[in-house]
Amino acid sequence: MANLSSEQNTTIKWKMLVEAAKKAAAAQGYALERLPGRGLSNIWQLTKGGKTKVTSIRTTRDRWVAFPPLAGGTKWKTLDEVDTVLVATVDARENPQNVQVYMFPADDVRKRFNGSYAARIKEGLKVQDNFGMWVSLDRDERPVFSVGSGIIEHYKPIATYPLADLADGTAGDESEAEADEAAAETAAPTLTTISDVISWARERVAQIAGVQLSAVKLDLKIEW
Repeated sequence: MANLSSEQNTTIKWKMLVEAAKKAAAAQGYALERLPGRGLSNIWQLTKGGKTKVTSIRTTRDRWVAFPPLAGGTKWKTLDEVDTVLVATVDARENPQNVQVYMFPADDVRKRFNGSYAARIKEGLKVQDNFGMWVSLDRDERPVFSVGSGIIEHYKPIATYPLADLADGTAGDESEAEADEAAAETAAPTLTTISDVISWARERVAQIAGVQLSAVKLDLKIEW
């Protein structure tokens, strides 16, 4: 079967995931209304049976999700404003065929991000305020990255959509803007020292390669 995800350009893939999240919430009986004035935060009000709650839509193509810490990890941008987190993720990092949508209680997500933040600081990693910190949806057995990981072991997806079906649909300009905003909020940090750059790069290399942080050695050479 063709890898439909790789055949779509980056913008389309983000739009497909955003649309999947909204479609899944609607299928659960929720009326969605985007909350204005939240900057780059993709925050929505969900209404069902006369009750409302606030959710943040998160999309991921590698099964990691991010929220930016604030005030030295004592607060979380966007995450502290919501009741739930609506995550649309591919079903596999390599050759995905489906998009799975989960609805997580924000309290559980915060607990996991707090734990992950503390573990990284203890390990001596640089975690910068107002830039996305990534936590794996799947269980990660590596010590530093294991803390907070594996949330999907405790929840079932509220919907699963074949990528082929989503690719047949056409997302509008609103979805494209929503995807761009989500990407901007979780973008890589602007680091100001060489030490911070190396620390951040080691963590990302370890995440991408799926190895222990201690296995990543980066050598820096500056030629004048």
